[in-house]
Amino acid sequence: MYIHGFSENVEKKSVQTIVEAYLKRNDHNIIAVDYSKFANDSYVTVARNAPHVANALTMILDKMMKDFDTEKLHIIGHSMGSQISGYIGRKVNFKISRITGLDPAGPLYNFLQPHLSLSDARFVDIIHTDYGFYGIARTTGTVDFFPNGGERIQPGCPQHPKFYSKDDFCSHQRSWKFYAESLINESVFLGVQCSSLSHLASGKCNNNTQIIMGYATPSSASVKKF
Repeated sequence: MYIHGFSENVEKKSVQTIVEAYLKRNDHNIIAVDYSKFANDSYVTVARNAPHVANALTMILDKMMKDFDTEKLHIIGHSMGSQISGYIGRKVNFKISRITGLDPAGPLYNFLQPHLSLSDARFVDIIHTDYGFYGIARTTGTVDFFPNGGERIQPGCPQHPKFYSKDDFCSHQRSWKFYAESLINESVFLGVQCSSLSHLASGKCNNNTQIIMGYATPSSASVKKF
């Protein structure tokens, strides 16, 4: 199940790219959730309505998964979709096997709202690409990945974007692009356990644990920061 972010719908490139990548694998059924009726209001209103969206999805999943293996359910959410995924994990009548948060929404969720965390599923992996700006400034997954340091400006994104413009969301959107690529090439992104980007650059983490980032991240992973 894929849940899009704030101000999006299922026709957006983020959703279509993820869906197409799964279809190329030819080994999954995928549900793309369209909550655009609620996602295109003001950010504060969307955040306030996120639990209601999650409630509706929870009722559907509780009924649907009676006929399916819950171990095979994987929920992927981008931005606000990540936070909705967390709400679902806290409300369903079974334990979700895996939730993947693609740069979970940060504003309001850093301090005020309940946010996606490792207790929301048996395994929660999070990819941070705009940490502390549009993305949450917390490491709350079973495993948290920080590609290119996890912050803006991500490689290939404009250096001085106009606030709230398409370019301004470039780093935030890198998370779903990384994940989509990992569906096609499972081993393309290798994370190294490290406390900081400077330590990584200086070689202090060369002998540390390495884990694949993205679709193929093993559920046995338990080290926090890569």
